[in-house]
Amino acid sequence: MQIPIAVGDTASAATMHRFVVEARRRCDTPLTDVGAGMRIITADTLAVDSLSVPDSVVANAWTAAVGAGVLRLPPQVQRSAVPSSDFTYVVEVRRGNEYRASQIEHVEQPESQADRQVHDVYAAVNRVLPPSLLLKP
Repeated sequence: MQIPIAVGDTASAATMHRFVVEARRRCDTPLTDVGAGMRIITADTLAVDSLSVPDSVVANAWTAAVGAGVLRLPPQVQRSAVPSSDFTYVVEVRRGNEYRASQIEHVEQPESQADRQVHDVYAAVNRVLPPSLLLKP
């Protein structure tokens, strides 16, 4: 789904979560006519079972992500200015009944510890994934 950038920039974490839930509900609806100044909200509904990769690859990716700090990522990074990047890291973690989500914009020069951590998580997971599953910015 799409929302105005200004709405996304000022929305609370709870509101952004509701947008993601709504995007997941509409996952079969293609976006058309995306307007200028709009932010795309997506929800990946691909189940890990459907990746057709060995459990060991998933386990290695999880271990790499945890080692790089995925469980310590904040929901967002407060920025003094809107980053010019078109790439945002979206990390969702569910452990039992606990759910955490982080949405952190990619910046060339890290402005915070969270910027460094999310980059480290991204790099760590990409090191253990097979080439067909590599995450591309």
